[in-house]
Amino acid sequence: MSTTVAAGEVPNYLTNETSLKSWLFTLDHKRIGLMYLAAVTLAFMAGGIFALLVRLELAFPGETIMGPDAYNKTFTLHGAMMVFAFIIPSIPGAMGNFFLPIMLGAKDVAFPRLNLMSFYIYVIGAVFLLYSIFTGAIDTGWTFYTPYSTTTSASVISTTLGVFILGFSSILTGVNFVTTVHTMRAPGLHWRRLPLFVWGQYATSVIQVLATPVLAVTLLLLTMERAFSLGIFDPKFGGDPVLFQHFF
Repeated sequence: MSTTVAAGEVPNYLTNETSLKSWLFTLDHKRIGLMYLAAVTLAFMAGGIFALLVRLELAFPGETIMGPDAYNKTFTLHGAMMVFAFIIPSIPGAMGNFFLPIMLGAKDVAFPRLNLMSFYIYVIGAVFLLYSIFTGAIDTGWTFYTPYSTTTSASVISTTLGVFILGFSSILTGVNFVTTVHTMRAPGLHWRRLPLFVWGQYATSVIQVLATPVLAVTLLLLTMERAFSLGIFDPKFGGDPVLFQHFF
């Protein structure tokens, strides 16, 4: 049920409207930041469970709870979840969304709808990563280095597709934050007066906009290499496996 604001009461981003629909379709940067916080916390828990399984296997000599193949898959899923679904989006998505407009004296980010869309793109990408668990998982390590990633029978395509989708979320968030810093600063808040946190978010956003497309294209080339044997990274067809490492 939704609640109404009493006369004279300042609207609160938590209690002004409490229905599920109001949260799912909100354009409030604080609520989107909290939804990011909840999502990355779940991703952190999933990655942490994989890490505990890895450490439990290494706690005693010999095979403890899983064989070599299961260990490689668990190790890879731990790295992929922690890097792509937790570490990269956690600070910009959660803290950046919540605090950046406040520190700039702005009512919201420059593109609120794009902000909400980037969150749902993040959720879709994380779901694709989890989907790979139920379709054979992946045992290449979280860097997906060739040539093993192009020859293994694991579900490389679904995992790299999840990371590819997550990359778009980071790019859109970066574009949003850069535009917000440039166009929505409060009067008198010039560049030399920006808080250090804002500078950190701005620099991170620039990196997301410039570097994430390179990673996304690299994973797309890896997918095409695996699906169509194009020979981009395969020496047998004139490709170079070290090229993947340079891109990555």
